[in-house]
Amino acid sequence: MLFDLRHTAFRSVRDIGLFLTSARSDARLVALRQQESVSATAFDRLYADAPRNDPWASALPQYQYQRRKYDALVRMLPQQSYRRALDLGCGLGLFTERLARCAEQVVGIDISHVAIGCAADRTRALTNVQMRQGDIMELGPELDGGFDLIVAADALYYLPPPILDRGLKTLAERISRLLSPSGDLLLVNHYFPLPNAETILTRRIHRAFKCSPTLTLLAEYRRAFFLASVLTRNPARDPSARSVRP
Repeated sequence: MLFDLRHTAFRSVRDIGLFLTSARSDARLVALRQQESVSATAFDRLYADAPRNDPWASALPQYQYQRRKYDALVRMLPQQSYRRALDLGCGLGLFTERLARCAEQVVGIDISHVAIGCAADRTRALTNVQMRQGDIMELGPELDGGFDLIVAADALYYLPPPILDRGLKTLAERISRLLSPSGDLLLVNHYFPLPNAETILTRRIHRAFKCSPTLTLLAEYRRAFFLASVLTRNPARDPSARSVRP
């Protein structure tokens, strides 16, 4: 699998500002986690202190990257429509909005009360969207088997450190139990052409999910600047029969 610049979502020099803002927010989150004993409080402070409660500048219209990235992710979904979808680590609900067009019902979960409040305001007019505060590491059993699509986009990279392989494997099994039989999982994390700490972590996260005995890899996409894996839980049909979009 080669890094393919033809499908890059990075199309504007202006988007450099987005990446600089994201880097500053990542550094700020590291500092806040050193101050706060509760991870949710660190995220709440990060969102509350940011302009427009948007620490990663994801919603700013002058940046094209995030919009193009979300367009690409929707095209990667194996099906055109789903019954019930879950957006794990939904943040401000930007991608949750997109999922509302692809599913009869969508649930967005984020660890930050501030982010969920903003996401609820953003999606208030969407009657098929529900927002709730929650920790990916502490998902209740009432959610098990309830979703035929789960998206974890740019979320697992922000798990509490240290992020160990055994913990990732346990999380992969936990998230797979949220899926209905043959349900799909779209896993997305930061990825850069040149190896660095973020790319190495992303590879470890995706490897843990691909090696999970409860999940089967359907397709993998390496883009600028993210890696996306499409997996399914115990597929009833041959996964090779599913087409992979170029």
